[in-house]
Amino acid sequence: MHSNRYTFLYAMGFTALVALVLAVAATSLYPLQKINEDQAKRKAILQSVMEVNEETLEADYSNFITEVVVNVDGEEVADAVAFDLDVAKESKKSPEERLLPLFVYKDDSRTNFIIPIQGTGLWGPISAFVALEDDVTTIYGVVFDHEKETPGLGAEIKTDRFQDQYKGKKIYDISGTFATIAVLKGSGNDVESEPHIVDGISGSTMTTNGVTTMFGEELQNYSPYFNKIKS
Repeated sequence: MHSNRYTFLYAMGFTALVALVLAVAATSLYPLQKINEDQAKRKAILQSVMEVNEETLEADYSNFITEVVVNVDGEEVADAVAFDLDVAKESKKSPEERLLPLFVYKDDSRTNFIIPIQGTGLWGPISAFVALEDDVTTIYGVVFDHEKETPGLGAEIKTDRFQDQYKGKKIYDISGTFATIAVLKGSGNDVESEPHIVDGISGSTMTTNGVTTMFGEELQNYSPYFNKIKS
């Protein structure tokens, strides 16, 4: 039978070995994880404006997307990379320090302005890429994501049924004033003719309230830049 000292040293050594193996594995896998995360981000950006072909994803992003960073005064910031900005971290900065990433899609027939936004759902962060038409008012498409929302309830924000109803909605009213797009409580509401309202998801009030808040708080930060485009 081994002594207590032997057992203690054995446990310490085994724990250290496991920790070392996990650290090496995490370090060696990080580059691959980063590649996959970046590819998923490029895919979501493109999905807000076009059907994505996995085989041409990288080429399509390179050919059609221009990255821009602006500040809250609507001025372009030259020494920052939009793709590398963490929207959640930027949202915690003061307005004077905050940087706003913007992705501009352009082909022979149209231009879209794609805005990444982030908010809070029922169980964790929610996010979206919101694509505007070249009038910077009308929504062309939206791609939502979440980390922990409930399947069949809040997680439904990722479904085509919920995302597609944003198409054609307006983020400014007829006077040019910013007007967020609100999600109604419950589902089955008639919102076809409402430019600033979409139908909700039954049993997902907290998540959809988070979506409404996210749109209201994040999109209007881009108004100074969009006002310059419109003028």
